[in-house]
Amino acid sequence: MSADIRRRLSGFIPAGVRARVSPRLRARARALLGVEPWPDLAIRHPLFRERRYRALRDQARAFDASRFHKPVLERGHQASYVIARWFEAASVRAAFHIGYANGRYLFYLSRVGIAGGGTDLPAAETAWVDMPAHVLDEATRRRLLRVDFLDLGAADVQAVWSDAAPIDVFFSEATFETMIPWRDTPGASVPKYAGMTAGERGMLLHERLPARLAELQASFRNLVLIEPEPDAGGAGRVFRACADRLPSLSYSVWRFRPPFDRLFRLSPSSPVRQVVYAYVRDESLTRALAEWAEPA
Repeated sequence: MSADIRRRLSGFIPAGVRARVSPRLRARARALLGVEPWPDLAIRHPLFRERRYRALRDQARAFDASRFHKPVLERGHQASYVIARWFEAASVRAAFHIGYANGRYLFYLSRVGIAGGGTDLPAAETAWVDMPAHVLDEATRRRLLRVDFLDLGAADVQAVWSDAAPIDVFFSEATFETMIPWRDTPGASVPKYAGMTAGERGMLLHERLPARLAELQASFRNLVLIEPEPDAGGAGRVFRACADRLPSLSYSVWRFRPPFDRLFRLSPSSPVRQVVYAYVRDESLTRALAEWAEPA
């Protein structure tokens, strides 16, 4: 169906009718007409029918952005719950999130009893850190930094989290992917990195990232990076280089089993999945992960 025909068909629907139709139904209709596909990566699974998840999901409504013609996306909530359940099963008490964005992961962690904090890019370098007002408790907010991870030092972590040394888990989810060339077309999702050459981004990935992890390893017992799978844009070489700088930690790579692998896709239009690159002192972390994933 041509773009012109799609526009004409869309225009035949009276405004009054469109106003009474739910965003989800409008989105389905637009996808059927090919006007604007808006697929979600959420899954159907008994885990997300549990009373506990439904209660937390209801409490997390503040994270649901209202967008005309587009339904609220469930993927992020489901992924956050999976990570919270994983860490809870591993008896994690405190977790530090690199790239916390709107704070949704920290919200779910706090609701299962895990103290959270983290760092994200300074305000001048990203517009993604847009946290709903009052959604996180005061203690969590005090543990949030606006420092680029590649500039983060142990003193920065200690300044906001002096009561937990070392912190149980340092983790990321689609944070370092912006520097990895996994896309079919060149580019990066953060303007700061999009403005760099491929060589400059490669230096950050292969030199500064492993060096920064090595410098910070005393601040964290375990490091978990949920990032593009090994064959995507050379990601495997990047995170293997990180393992080489962390010889005291046990390194392993894990793939999420279906259907959970859908939750950790980077884009509805790309088949690239994310995997877990785990650098651990506590084997309980990978034992608990086995409920959701398997060694790659």
